[in-house]
Amino acid sequence: MDREQFYRALVTFDGEYVSFDTFSQILQQMEHVIQLYRQTSIVRNLVVIGESGCGKTSLARSFCARYPRQHLVEQTVTPVVLIEVPSVGTVGSLARQILEALGDPFPEKGRVIDQTARIRLLVKNSKTEMLVLDEAQHVYDRGQSKSQYATADWLKNLLNAIEIPVVLFGIPRLENLLRVNVQLRRRFSAPLILSLGNPDEPQFLEASFDVLNALLPVLPLPLSRGDMSVQDLTQRMYYATDGRVGYLKKLLASALEKTWEIGGEEITRSDLEFAFTTIWRGAIGQLNPFNPRFVFRRLDRPGEPFALDRPV
Repeated sequence: MDREQFYRALVTFDGEYVSFDTFSQILQQMEHVIQLYRQTSIVRNLVVIGESGCGKTSLARSFCARYPRQHLVEQTVTPVVLIEVPSVGTVGSLARQILEALGDPFPEKGRVIDQTARIRLLVKNSKTEMLVLDEAQHVYDRGQSKSQYATADWLKNLLNAIEIPVVLFGIPRLENLLRVNVQLRRRFSAPLILSLGNPDEPQFLEASFDVLNALLPVLPLPLSRGDMSVQDLTQRMYYATDGRVGYLKKLLASALEKTWEIGGEEITRSDLEFAFTTIWRGAIGQLNPFNPRFVFRRLDRPGEPFALDRPV
């Protein structure tokens, strides 16, 4: 395999969507919401919560791919619009991002009240039936409680103006945004949790294996278990990724690059051990899941890769 072929295979692997129980369930719930709106005009808004790397963005993109933009003779129809909430989650920056996603040629122009009116008009003209806001916790992260309330209040007013379903994706502290503004909270159902499940439950290991098994056929090079049993490999993969699909793909992609660079024909345990150091530089000895001396515990203590980003 030459360099160009390898890079193409790596791109294909990176773009692979991996489904698991809650992934499929949330897709079905989003499908129900948009079909309910189409048939009855009833608006249901959803919140999807998950840790970083658990597959939220993949899920959002997977759903949007079901409803692609259509360029018709007289107009462009955009049934579902995906917006990545900017890290500076102010009212103005969020309004600009939504306008840009809707195809406004000058999203930065006008006061917030004018931008909001244009969003409403574009939603109507584009026949948009759902807005999906990824990284929505950035709205909460911005400023103190007063500015958080103001942004949440604007979002509430936007929901009232556009009258279509809105889905918020974010990490767990997104729930704090809904606590800031009671009126906004009333417009959303209870959060849906995107996760493989509880690591303490017996079926969790099986779910982790299913995800790993779904990715293996897409790898351009085979994965060798070496002296590891299937259960041992699955457990080590779990501790190396905390059960998050995004980290699993990152780990395997890094191992692939290492294997290809040294001319290997299969991904080995030592390749995986090296690859984990690209996720966490502190992954030495007993703190590296692919090291024989690994301690077999979650790496979620302060300073470790899967510690909480910040207190909620």
